[in-house]
Amino acid sequence: MKRTAAFIAVAAALAAGSASQAPSPPAKDYEAVSLLGTKLSPAPPDRAAVERYEKAEADFARDPSEENTIWLGRRAAYAGRYREAIAVFSEGLARFPNSYRLLRHRGHRYISVRQFVKAAADFEKAAGLARAVALEVEADGVPNKAGVPVSNTQFNIFYHLGLASYLAGDWAKAEAAYRECLGWSKNDDSVVATTDWLYLTLRRAGKLEAAAKALEAVTPRMKVLENGAYLRRLLMYKGLLAPEALLLPKPDETESELRANSAIYEYGLAQRDLWMGDEGAARSRLESIVGGGGWPAFACIAAEADLARLLLKANDLSTPEKLLRAWTALWNIYDLDSVPALFAPGEEATYFSSEKAGLIAGREALVEHHRSFGFAPGGQNRDSRCWLEGVGTRVLGSTARVAARWLFDRDVSSPVPAQSGPVSFVLVRDSGTGAWRIVHAHFSNDPPAK
Repeated sequence: MKRTAAFIAVAAALAAGSASQAPSPPAKDYEAVSLLGTKLSPAPPDRAAVERYEKAEADFARDPSEENTIWLGRRAAYAGRYREAIAVFSEGLARFPNSYRLLRHRGHRYISVRQFVKAAADFEKAAGLARAVALEVEADGVPNKAGVPVSNTQFNIFYHLGLASYLAGDWAKAEAAYRECLGWSKNDDSVVATTDWLYLTLRRAGKLEAAAKALEAVTPRMKVLENGAYLRRLLMYKGLLAPEALLLPKPDETESELRANSAIYEYGLAQRDLWMGDEGAARSRLESIVGGGGWPAFACIAAEADLARLLLKANDLSTPEKLLRAWTALWNIYDLDSVPALFAPGEEATYFSSEKAGLIAGREALVEHHRSFGFAPGGQNRDSRCWLEGVGTRVLGSTARVAARWLFDRDVSSPVPAQSGPVSFVLVRDSGTGAWRIVHAHFSNDPPAK
């Protein structure tokens, strides 16, 4: 199977002590695009990750079994090559179409690249295929300090199905998955991890009594090897640990553990801020997580999803930059309800689409235009991503002119380049509220490549 040429070259260069021989990047110079419209690329893999990848590739070349396919994909992902990992698992599924294990791992990496629809579909299929299978302990790719695996394949299927549903804002499906996952949680580590996300899900669904009941099984005496941060977060929810104590440094944490655990704690504290009605504090914590650089972490992905929704709910359009950020979030969560807030009222707003001929005039027509692209009340979960690059803004009193490039990636995990083209916006500021709104937008497509 053909590997990603750029990764192989970079891996070889790292092994030789220099990356100077790496070729130009592939068509996509990112692994994912955030829900806020930021291109995401991993740090260069360390030497150990490259060596483990190369061993997995040699094992696969010798015997392209299901097991070796899984490890090749896992090692690619641990080296930060999530799209390559997805390609490896997809190729494996063409040969082993009923492999619930390949589906479980591909679904995990669809979450990494923010493709929650595809992730949920993989986990749901995997769950059906694995129902008649006995509990199957899953080997760790990065073993814990004790070298003892604490999860099983069935646990991981339902745990990640719950997460994909949570990230999409489908609380009912997330709750069902986590309750199923509890049945496969055979040790304190698994119980803690499942209960943490179940509790958050129930709180988001407004099921406060059920959330409190979920905490009954949590005690400070639980023995965990991997999920100490989740246990501390649960103890804080239960009132047995002060919120400010979460962020105190722990003497046994490594630097990487400190970064990962800090995001877990900050996300829990942001949820607490939301429950207490302090959306400003919650947004500040979520912004800190998203800006912290640990974008593959589940806490960071969850922070992105929450922040995109909160940005639109807050309706802070006090600067052109905030308006454009809200517009980007709008396109990444497909929230039809938020369209009217971003455009000038009545018949003032006009719009040239790159996909449809003719002028679209008036806010009602713009709402229908967005509906035709799949926007829905409350948001619609889609795996495409939209963002702006090269944004130049010039403010002229109560108007502003914006010139940029728009990009729209219909399938981040595929090698197909994003659709793109120039775009211009004319913004106006409401004299009463000070809010900026779009009065005109003009999208064009780049000419086809020759």
